Amino acid sequence: MRTTCRSCQGTRLEKILDFGPLPLAGGFLDGPEAARNEKLYPLAIHVCAACGLVQVLEPVDPEILFQNYSFSSSTIKPLIEHFEAYADWLAAWARPRLVVEFGCNDGVLLAPLERRGITAVGIDVSANITEMARARGLNAITGYFNPEAAARILDEYGPADVVTGSNAFAHNDRPELILEAANIVLRDNGFLCLEFMYAGDLLEQMQWDTLYHEHLTFYSLATVSHLLKRFGFYVVEAGRLPMHGGALRVMAARKPEARPSAGVAQLTAYEEQTRLNCAQTWRDFASRSKRKIEIVAEVFSALSRNHSIWGYGAAGKATMWVNAARMNYLGGMVDASPLRAGKLMPGTHTPIVFPDEFRAHPPDHVFVTAWNYADLIRSKEAWFRGTWSTPLPDLRFF
Repeated sequence: MRTTCRSCQGTRLEKILDFGPLPLAGGFLDGPEAARNEKLYPLAIHVCAACGLVQVLEPVDPEILFQNYSFSSSTIKPLIEHFEAYADWLAAWARPRLVVEFGCNDGVLLAPLERRGITAVGIDVSANITEMARARGLNAITGYFNPEAAARILDEYGPADVVTGSNAFAHNDRPELILEAANIVLRDNGFLCLEFMYAGDLLEQMQWDTLYHEHLTFYSLATVSHLLKRFGFYVVEAGRLPMHGGALRVMAARKPEARPSAGVAQLTAYEEQTRLNCAQTWRDFASRSKRKIEIVAEVFSALSRNHSIWGYGAAGKATMWVNAARMNYLGGMVDASPLRAGKLMPGTHTPIVFPDEFRAHPPDHVFVTAWNYADLIRSKEAWFRGTWSTPLPDLRFF
């Protein structure tokens, strides 16, 4: 268990939420035998009283978290569109010849970069996911992005113009290893570009359901800037993104004289205005989150006595909702991913089914656990005449 903050290295770490032992958010189970042997891991959320960084201090071994990983980005249309646009942005902003991506998943960014004539090399710890990328003819390495891996990439491909990671940097207990690796493989005038879930969206939308074992850190612009400066990186561009219910993109250069953009100034002002990096802000967030979980648990427990209820979207958010709100009465969890359908939900062991099973046996009510994709889900299932509900940012019924 960590005793220091990942950003400022301070020791004034305060527990604000404790979920107790929980299954892993992506720990989908192959069947009854796996369910009987399911493991639970402690999950407590802390805030640094010095810099305001929200973080999980007791990480689960990455070998447990990310082997046989169940999240394939190329199965989700909004993510495909995001990475197509991101490839365009990188091409226009940095004009790179070589991009190195850590946490490359199944190659959802590598592929559009290659189509634009940019050499792209990916690395990811998940063996099953990198195998999917290699099957598509992409350069994907299985392993950790650390100084040793960076040196090997440098020897084989030469210096990179861009090192990037989307939804991966904040998953690391030791982000300093990634930054050391980036310093090794980047050319002097290269850029480090990171995309991660933003603490501002966590606060605004009360996204407590993203606080799970895999998501170790929720950076703000201020906290990530402090960390980057320790390793010689200076933020020159920053902007908010809709991805995953709210994310932040930062571009950092290795020149301290590099001038930040207007976007950096705007986000800095926003964080000061909202007191985003104050511990009290997160104490209040924790109290409101606990009450939201209690309300959902009460409402849907009562509803389940006379109505059939299914969930939709077997993502990490779903694991958090069904376990924290004790939703063991769901008849099924709908998901289109072949990596999840046919398995059981962590904790409650609810069967995960393909959408055709949902159409064959429609329930009275659907609780959209993947609430950030609710509009897309409802448009795909426009035939459904029952009731929909989304828990965040507000509890709503349709």
